[in-house]
Amino acid sequence: MSTSTVTEPPEVTTGGRIATVLRLTGVDARVRMSVPWLILGAIFLVNVAIWWAVRASSDDGGQGTTGALTALFFIIGSTYLVTMTQTMPFALSLGITRRHFYAGVVVRLAGETLVHAVALTALLLLERATDGWGLRMGFFSLGFVPPLNPLLQVLCFWVPLLSIGTLFLLFGAVFRRWGQYGVWALAVAGVLAAGLAVFWVTWQSAWPAVGRFFTGTPVPVLLAVHPLVLAAVAVAVGYLVVRRARV
Repeated sequence: MSTSTVTEPPEVTTGGRIATVLRLTGVDARVRMSVPWLILGAIFLVNVAIWWAVRASSDDGGQGTTGALTALFFIIGSTYLVTMTQTMPFALSLGITRRHFYAGVVVRLAGETLVHAVALTALLLLERATDGWGLRMGFFSLGFVPPLNPLLQVLCFWVPLLSIGTLFLLFGAVFRRWGQYGVWALAVAGVLAAGLAVFWVTWQSAWPAVGRFFTGTPVPVLLAVHPLVLAAVAVAVGYLVVRRARV
């Protein structure tokens, strides 16, 4: 008489669950990665046209920075808010836990923003090589950032992109936990905190010290270290919130 053994299904590890989240969020990765660049491309063409028109009607041959690049940071960050608010319910319906979903989204955020940072660095180097696209226009440069080696430049793009993305993830986690009212409450709290900070600095006449902090801190530290602390805090708070998120 033969006996048959029942084989238990292998337990899915944490790494396996996170890999599942990465595959799930990879479905719309093409849209999430391309749409910000399409918008930035349109902004770039408008700036080129304006810059050319100004230079054609003026004798000023100076170089300047448009400042339009900052829009890309928030456009990219907003795409991860969509991921948190729209993809998370479907992921939970497939048996993925909240913490594994959140961890997977953070990993994808880190990877995709790194790709954006490398692309921005390449375009910045091309901009410098062409003397501002032949117009002495600084589009991919930030006026206060001096020329850096490519590795530091990638970090100075990547960490701010990462930190802004984590803030949008935090808003998405708050939305999944408390809904629209929670998002508004968090936004109001942020405005009040900023207002109190401005009030305190003004009251203490500490604006010169604030100015010395920004001008005296090396740019790589200012853009690649301090925002990383903000990103870590946002990820930690978002994790605590998302663990009790509603489907």
